[in-house]
Amino acid sequence: MKRLLILSSLACALAVPAHAGDVSPWTSAAETRELAAEEKSLWQEADEFDQALARAGKVSTDPALTAYLQGIMDRLYPEFKGRFTVRLLNAQHINAFALPNGSVYVNAGLVARFENEAQLATVLAHEGAHFTHRHALQQAERAKNAAAFALVVGMLGVPVVGDIVALSSMFGYSREHERQADEIGYQRLLAAGYAPRESIRTFEHLQADIKAADIKEPFFFASHPRLQERIDSFSELVKDANSGEVARERFVETTAQLRLASLEADLAAYRYRQIILVLSDPARRREYPPKASYYLGEAYRLRNETGDAASAEREFNNVIETAPQFAPAHRALGLLYYKRGDSVRAASLLRQYLALAPGAADRAYVEYYLTLMETHNPADNDPHTSQ
Repeated sequence: MKRLLILSSLACALAVPAHAGDVSPWTSAAETRELAAEEKSLWQEADEFDQALARAGKVSTDPALTAYLQGIMDRLYPEFKGRFTVRLLNAQHINAFALPNGSVYVNAGLVARFENEAQLATVLAHEGAHFTHRHALQQAERAKNAAAFALVVGMLGVPVVGDIVALSSMFGYSREHERQADEIGYQRLLAAGYAPRESIRTFEHLQADIKAADIKEPFFFASHPRLQERIDSFSELVKDANSGEVARERFVETTAQLRLASLEADLAAYRYRQIILVLSDPARRREYPPKASYYLGEAYRLRNETGDAASAEREFNNVIETAPQFAPAHRALGLLYYKRGDSVRAASLLRQYLALAPGAADRAYVEYYLTLMETHNPADNDPHTSQ
């Protein structure tokens, strides 16, 4: 019941009447100190959602990553420093959203899809424009009625944090406001000294990702102009633009653990196509540590198309050669050999796995397979009798 009340309150607060003709963009943080009653109500609702996200434990507590994101936003909107608060959500869906109070959220899965800081800055500049131009207040009909929205959320079976993300994504800003945010964001990129041409790559990455996942209309773009339209629009904007900063090395170094954790999360959710998309690109593969080959090998194994078994074996062997202490690769390759009937190599690899990970949660499972091999093929485990 409490959850429905929260959703109803949110839907009503965001479905405010249109006031486009009466609303001027803010030009500095100082202008946000005095709010009219209607806008103040929006901010209070947003503050409550911030608290709900924090209580749910979905907001990253990594100080380095949080400071990094905040630093990019402050560079893009220096006159609003202290008004914007950027947070990283521990979620894999491709999403980012701004709340009316200046809170900006970026999903870890979205950050992991990019190659450099300029691409990440494109998203933050866009979301920042929603706040500075007060799009929440201008929106004529941000959401459907509360009951309809609650029904949709219930069908999705997502928790309250997911509800907030879904609201921003499903019932986002109008097409006009999204285009305006793109234009304002682009100007902010230029002013901050970022390479504007990377803005095109931002949306190309997302387009490739949703194509790989076979998503017809991802949440993040439910109310945004179609991706190809946005790519075309940015291509027109940047045609005469000069070069700027890409900041690839800084991005790669700062997000190293996040991107590796994203691979692990994608694998756990069987999003193997996205892993293959990222790691089969030699340039992007070099941005990851050697053990990333394990995730690529598992992705090939799950896809199971012609030639994938050989590709998986190659990737597992790469990990064992370059990161021999990474236990999961031994397990994965051992099970692959077991399924082929190669008990000698399978048993050796699985024993090595248990030696490297003595406290493994699946120890009983692995020991069961070792027992099967020893019971049914005792000779195969003797290197002197095997061929």
